[in-house]
Amino acid sequence: MGLLTQFTLLLWKNFTLRKRQKVRLVVEVLWPLFLFLILVWVRSTNKPIYKGQCHYPNKAMPSAGVLPWLQGMICNIDNPCMSSPTPGEMPGQVNNFNSSIIAGILIELQTLVVNRLFLSKIQLLVDDVDQWTSILSQSNPTNAQPVTLRNILRDNETFLTHLKENLSVPPTVVQSLMGAKLHFDPMMGIPTADGLRSILCNGTNLDEIVQFSSQAEKEDFQNVTCSLSPQQLTNTQRVFLQNLDARKVLSELPAALDLNPADTAQLMGRTTADALPVIDEVIKLQNLMPFKAASLLDFQQDMIGSFNKLLCGKQSDFNSTNVTLSLPSDGQMPNNMSFSSGNNSSDAFCEAIISILEGTPGLRRIWSIFKPLVQGKVLYTPDTPAARLIVQEANRTYNALAMLKELTDLWDGLRPRVWDFFQNGSQINAIRDLLANPVFAALLNQRLNGTGWTAELLANFLYNGPPEDRPVGMPPYDWRDMYNATTQILQLLSKFLGCLDLNKFEAAATEGHLVSKALELLKNDTYWAGIVFENLQPDSSQPPPYVKYKIRMDIDETERTNKVKDRLWSPGARDNSFNDLRYILGGFAYLQDMMDHGIIRAHTPQSQPLGVFVQQMPYPCYVDDVFIHSIGGVLPMVLVLAFVYTVCMTIKSLVLEKELRLKEVLRAVGIQNGALWSARFTESLVLLTVPCVLISILVK
Repeated sequence: MGLLTQFTLLLWKNFTLRKRQKVRLVVEVLWPLFLFLILVWVRSTNKPIYKGQCHYPNKAMPSAGVLPWLQGMICNIDNPCMSSPTPGEMPGQVNNFNSSIIAGILIELQTLVVNRLFLSKIQLLVDDVDQWTSILSQSNPTNAQPVTLRNILRDNETFLTHLKENLSVPPTVVQSLMGAKLHFDPMMGIPTADGLRSILCNGTNLDEIVQFSSQAEKEDFQNVTCSLSPQQLTNTQRVFLQNLDARKVLSELPAALDLNPADTAQLMGRTTADALPVIDEVIKLQNLMPFKAASLLDFQQDMIGSFNKLLCGKQSDFNSTNVTLSLPSDGQMPNNMSFSSGNNSSDAFCEAIISILEGTPGLRRIWSIFKPLVQGKVLYTPDTPAARLIVQEANRTYNALAMLKELTDLWDGLRPRVWDFFQNGSQINAIRDLLANPVFAALLNQRLNGTGWTAELLANFLYNGPPEDRPVGMPPYDWRDMYNATTQILQLLSKFLGCLDLNKFEAAATEGHLVSKALELLKNDTYWAGIVFENLQPDSSQPPPYVKYKIRMDIDETERTNKVKDRLWSPGARDNSFNDLRYILGGFAYLQDMMDHGIIRAHTPQSQPLGVFVQQMPYPCYVDDVFIHSIGGVLPMVLVLAFVYTVCMTIKSLVLEKELRLKEVLRAVGIQNGALWSARFTESLVLLTVPCVLISILVK
C-alpha cells in the first residue's frame, strides 16, 4: 500500500475509536468552552471605559507671587482633569484663577488705587467738605433773606395739582402758601409725621420755617393741614421735595443763608463735579460681580465652601456643610470698641484651627501634606555669609506674608482714629446735617437719579445713633457694621498669619547636625527639607558664579529614584496628586524655585518679576479596560487548563499504544512510521481546532 492509503486507513481507525469514546469526546470539546464562558461572563460585567483627553491646570511656583502660589496649592490639590485646554494654556495667560473672587477684587482695587485721577478727586472732595463746614459755620441766619415758595419750584411742577385735587385744599390757601416766605436752615433735619403735625398744627417753630403775609392766612393754612392724616402729610412732603428745582434753589441759596453768592455757586459746582466721579466709581465697584459674589459668602455656616469660592472661584467637591468655624471670640463689637488682642488669644486660635484640621477626616490628610510647608523648617548648612544671603533672598515669599501681617497689625493703631472720625468728626457731622436737610436731600436725589443711591441711603450709612432709632424702612446696615466687619477680617487674617512660621530657614553647623535636627523635626511633622551648599567658601560674603547645592527631604514626601518606570505598563496619565506628583505636593519643586530665584537675586541687584508656572503635559484619549489589564497574567493559565485534558488523553493513548506494542504490530504488517505520526498529528490538530473555533466565535 502507498503512504497515502496507509494515512487514510490510520486516520479512519483513530476517528472510529474516538467516536466510540463519547464521554471523552464531549469533555474535550466542552471543557475549554466552559472555561472561556466564565471569562466571557466576567468580561460582560467589566465594560471598557472610553476616556477623553486630559488637560491639567498649571502649578504656580512661589516666584509667581503669593496669591497664585496659594491658589495653585489649594485649588489644584486634586489635580483635576479637564477635557479642554485650561485658561493657563492660552497664549498670553498663565494664571487659571483670574476669575476667582479674591483675584477680581484685588484687580479692581489695584486699578482703582493706581488711578491717580480718582485719588485726586477724593482729596478734592474732602477739601470741598472742609470748605462747606467752614462756610456754614460762619453763616448768620438772622441776616438771611427768606425765599418765596413759588420761586424754587419747577416750571412744570405738580405740587399745586396735588394740593387741589388730592387734598382738596381751597384755592385761597393754595395761593397764600405759594406766596409764603421760606427760611432755609442747613442743619434742620427731615421731621417725622408726628413732628411735622406738631409744627404745622400747634404752631411750634412754624414762623421759623414759613412766613405768611397775615395771621389770617397762617390760621387758614393750619386749619387745613391739621385736618390731614399723617400719611397725607408725609405724601405732601414727598411731592414738595420732588418738585423742587435744583437750579433755582442753588440760585436762592446764598441769600437764604447769608452767604457769598459767587463763592457758594463756585463751591457748589466744584463739589458736584468732584463728588459725581467718586460716586460713580463706588457704584461701579458695588455692581461688579466679584463684590456681589463676596457679599454672598457665609464663612460661619460653610467655612470650607466659602473659602474655596473666594480663593478658587468654584464650589469645593468636599462636603463642607457640617464644618463650621468655632473659634475663640474677641467679643461683640456693635457700636463700641471692645477688642482684645495678645498672644494668648492667637495661640488659642491656632490650636482651634489645628484641632479642626486634624479632627475632620476629609482635612486630616490635606493638613498632613501642608503642615511642613506651613509650620515646617528648612535647614541649611554651612552657616556662611554667602549662605545667609541666599536663604534671605529665598525667604522673600514668606517675607511678603510677614509684611501682610504687619499691615494687618497696623489696623490696631488706626482703628480708634477711624472710629472717632466717623463717629464725631466735624466733616462727617457736617455731611450728616446736610443729608438730614430736606432741601439738600431733594437736590442730591436729583443729582443721584439713576445711580441706585439716594440721600436717605447715604444718611443711613453714616447713621451713628441707636439701632432702635433708625428710620423706618432703612436697611439695618451702616458704617459701624463695615468697621466691625473690617476689624474682624483683619484680626482673623492677622491671627491666621500668626500661626505660620514665616522665618523658614534655620542654620546647621554641618550636614551631620542637619540630619540630627531633621530627625527631631520629623517627629512632629515640622521638617520641610534640608539645603546643603557644596561649593561655598567659609569666609566669602558673595556666592560663587555657579552655586551647587542639594536638597535633602524625607523619602516619604518625594519620588523614589530606584526605578525610572513601572514594571507593568498600563494606559493613563500619572496624575494622582498624592502618589504621582510628590515633587510638587511634597514641596521639592517649591523649595527649588525659591532657592533658584534667591541665588539669582543674590547675584544681581536688578529685579525682574518673572514667575514660574509648571505645566503637566496633556494626555491623549484612551480606553481604560480593566479586564484586559487583569487577564494578561491569567490568560496563559486558562489556556493550559482549557487544553490540559486533551493533551493528557493524547499522551495517555500514545503511552498505551507503546505499552501494548501496537505500533510494532502495525509496522510489521507494512505501515510506515511517517503514516503513523501523520495520522496521530492530524487527529490531535482536528480535535484542538474544533474547540478553538468555537471559543473564537464565543469570545467574538
